[in-house]
Amino acid sequence: MKRQYVISLIAISAFSVAAQAAPQDLANGKEKYEETCIACHGENGKPTIPGLPDFTSRTGPLKKGNSALFKSVMEGVDRPGADMAMPPLGGNPDLTEDDVRDILSYMRKTFQ
Repeated sequence: MKRQYVISLIAISAFSVAAQAAPQDLANGKEKYEETCIACHGENGKPTIPGLPDFTSRTGPLKKGNSALFKSVMEGVDRPGADMAMPPLGGNPDLTEDDVRDILSYMRKTFQ
């Protein structure tokens, strides 16, 4: 009985790690970026609104860790000097957490 419990825990742990390491859906990330982000952040990662970050910059926000970027998108960002704040989820309440992860993966792949 104890052995089965340990084997079950190992299997659950392996599944959890695999799920976290699963590749993001870049096609979905591109689609959601174009629906939600492109108006302010541009199709090439360069902002269309003064004061917003340039995602193509070697020192830009894409140099931050995934958790910091994820939090920024989920909660929104008010950048000093920007003409406007980014609302939570970029103003798109239909975005899911998976969509946000996909968008961030797309942005890293496309703009870095």
